[in-house]
Amino acid sequence: MTKVGAVLLIIGFSLASPAPRPAAAQDQADPSAGQSAPLELIYRRERFVYPTDNRRNPFVSLLSLDDAGPQFEDLDLLGVIFGASQGSVATLIDRATERRYRIRRGDSVGNASVVEIRPDAVVFRVTQFGVTRSETLGIRKEEEEQG
Repeated sequence: MTKVGAVLLIIGFSLASPAPRPAAAQDQADPSAGQSAPLELIYRRERFVYPTDNRRNPFVSLLSLDDAGPQFEDLDLLGVIFGASQGSVATLIDRATERRYRIRRGDSVGNASVVEIRPDAVVFRVTQFGVTRSETLGIRKEEEEQG
């Protein structure tokens, strides 16, 4: 027998041998063979810890309960009752909701707190996103309201 004949005989023999059955076919033939214990799911959650080092924690919301109420940009000063000895009172209106606020020195309205009340203006300390600035809200003149 030649080498070529021997190779053809080996190839023919390997083609004639039965192929192994796929796993799905084995499971259908024997229903008890593929059963195993139910899968156990494991959940893992990543936990973040942030070193403060005098910095704001980025995982804490910028909005807090102090921000509840009107925003300073929506407020208008309607009038001031100025009293040096008794204390002054100012009236504000929220343009968005038409709600009125009567304030004194030290009071807070939304994200602003009253620093000083003058006869024609109110000075506020406004805190927004952790940044504090000073703003003055004056009484609007009738010409400004119309034009």
